[in-house]
Amino acid sequence: MKFDIDALKHHQLVEGGQLEGYYIHQPAKGSQQNDKAVLLERQALEKMGYKVVQVQAKGRTTTFAEAMQDLVKKTGHQRK
Repeated sequence: MKFDIDALKHHQLVEGGQLEGYYIHQPAKGSQQNDKAVLLERQALEKMGYKVVQVQAKGRTTTFAEAMQDLVKKTGHQRK
């Protein structure tokens, strides 16, 4: 299977800040962490050496900022 990192459907690259370089998957309707397509994409990213993190939505919606705050707490990254 050929993997095109520029055509990700379930993960988003964090391009700045403390978590630059991480890929996150935020569960949404139709894109849960245990879905086959999500798992294949995550495994391909990990094989390529990328860090992939799962964030859990609060309630029905989560803003990107809320997801990033949760990720910072989980990974232990602190502001400098």
